[in-house]
Amino acid sequence: MPFINNDFINDLSNQVDIVDLINRRVPLKKAGKDYKACCPFHNEKTPSFTVVADKQYYHCFGCGENGNAIDFVMKFDHLNFIEAVEVVAGESGVSVVYDQNARPVDPKMKRYRDLMQEVSEFYQSQLKKSPAKKKVVTYAKNRGLTGEIAKRFDLGFAPPGWSGLFDHFKHNLEVVKDLEEMGLLVAKKEKKGEYYDRFRDRLMFPIHNAKGNIIAFGGRVLSEEDKPKYLNSPETPIFHKSRELYGLHHARKHSRSIDYILVVEGYMDVVALHQSGITCTVATLGTATTPEHLQTLSRTTDTIIFCFDGDRAGRAAAWKALQIALPVIKSGLIVKFLFLPDGEDPDTLVKKESSKAFEARIEKSHPLSKFLFDHIKAEVDFDTIEGKTLFLEKVSILIQQVEYDTYQQQLIEGVAQEVGQSVEQVKRVLSQQKLPPLKPSTPAPIVGEEMPVPDFPDFPDFSLSKPIVVKNNNAKGLMSKMITLLLNYPSLSDGTVEVRIRDLKKMDKKFAVLLELTRSSQMIEQENNFQEELLKPFKNKTTTYNRLGQLCIMEPYLSEMQAKDEFLAALDVSEQQQKNTQNKASIATANTIEERKKLMESIQKGKLKKK
Repeated sequence: MPFINNDFINDLSNQVDIVDLINRRVPLKKAGKDYKACCPFHNEKTPSFTVVADKQYYHCFGCGENGNAIDFVMKFDHLNFIEAVEVVAGESGVSVVYDQNARPVDPKMKRYRDLMQEVSEFYQSQLKKSPAKKKVVTYAKNRGLTGEIAKRFDLGFAPPGWSGLFDHFKHNLEVVKDLEEMGLLVAKKEKKGEYYDRFRDRLMFPIHNAKGNIIAFGGRVLSEEDKPKYLNSPETPIFHKSRELYGLHHARKHSRSIDYILVVEGYMDVVALHQSGITCTVATLGTATTPEHLQTLSRTTDTIIFCFDGDRAGRAAAWKALQIALPVIKSGLIVKFLFLPDGEDPDTLVKKESSKAFEARIEKSHPLSKFLFDHIKAEVDFDTIEGKTLFLEKVSILIQQVEYDTYQQQLIEGVAQEVGQSVEQVKRVLSQQKLPPLKPSTPAPIVGEEMPVPDFPDFPDFSLSKPIVVKNNNAKGLMSKMITLLLNYPSLSDGTVEVRIRDLKKMDKKFAVLLELTRSSQMIEQENNFQEELLKPFKNKTTTYNRLGQLCIMEPYLSEMQAKDEFLAALDVSEQQQKNTQNKASIATANTIEERKKLMESIQKGKLKKK
């Protein structure tokens, strides 16, 4: 984020007409020398919101809200300070002055964002004029989407065929390279300089950052037979899945007030709820909830409500979200959970019931403490002394992760009521419980940073953080590392990767496992239950299934870009090792010294060419 010059911020109020700025959002009426309106920050019938023009100041005598133009835009538009300064300056025709001593923003970032806007316009145009548009229009109508909501979310269409996007931009080599960097074009391994489109025959959802810039895309298939159902852009210099939330920009833009944010699982859920008038809705981008997501949401609202299906997978995903939330909860932040009936999602349920009925469900969502206690009670025999003991031990470990002292104290008192003991007795148990190693609540570490990894006999030498070093990696270790990465980051696999792995032949007995995972990774949705789908082909192989299940419980600490680097590095090393083995075999089977010499020279020339 850029740094804005302090002198510019201090002087901005002298260059802004606060009456004009607020009047664009809330109609003002002249009242003497000042202006009045009903306050936008609380419900009232008699105007008590006053704007004082000569002091560039506003004040509500009803709820006490007050401040300058920047304060108003921050609260009304749900922006952070830097974003609000840029909006106020932009609407007032003033150029923002940035701190010249700060590190300049990489000019490539703006180029990438501008290009993503052009791509979005291409997809939108295809929705209107593609020869194949009929099926996507039919699909959208069958899902109940209106033209108005499609326009609000900039929905588009990636036409069928392998080169629609490439053909549109292929005359500009720099743009083609940028599209490859953005993950929208994939280079053909067999033909240098040729590419194919990542998104084909899909309804396209542009992904915006908090400022409204398009930074990535998600695409949904038009037929339930096609796989994967949802496909996201890979991580890029401007797109990080662990930080971004689909619909946050729209929630801020189209909500008069944000009393809560509802976190759902899919794009269509966000779009359908918007169409029903429930606009305070976001979705994660094919990943589980992260601490960064919660920190972003807590800057927008005081209440975060996670919405999940009521089935086993939904409750498992909710439990992960709860564990992520515990260390993040702070003063004033409330976290709740809403579970829908089995087989329903927000998209289907809001259409089956009504927006009012769905809002009633939201109002009845469970506080975090209730879900926490109910979940652990369901895991033990709570009617026995032994069960209550186990409940107390399990819940004590989780409570220790809460850093907000007041909330931790309230949870302790809640536990005391549940088990029928005093607060002091619960605190004594709490002090005796060993806190497990803390999971990082900061962005993923850089590649090469050390972290603990469980030891499984059949999957040795793997790590989600150790850098690849050619001389220290045997075939078994490399296969194990790639398997572990695919289990936690299925988006690493594509057709090119599958071909490369198939060409490795049987370097190790886990080759078949890796190849099967590579294939199945391309056929699943990367949602909260994606690992269950990945393991399905191995259910009849009990030992392998159990071992892979153990690897799935690992927390993926790397970003997707870091994981991709790790995976491709391991694959590169595997290929080189196979080539070395083949070269040695060729030399060993040479019939004459002269033949052996020629082979060695040929191998050496190949190495020099690569250099």
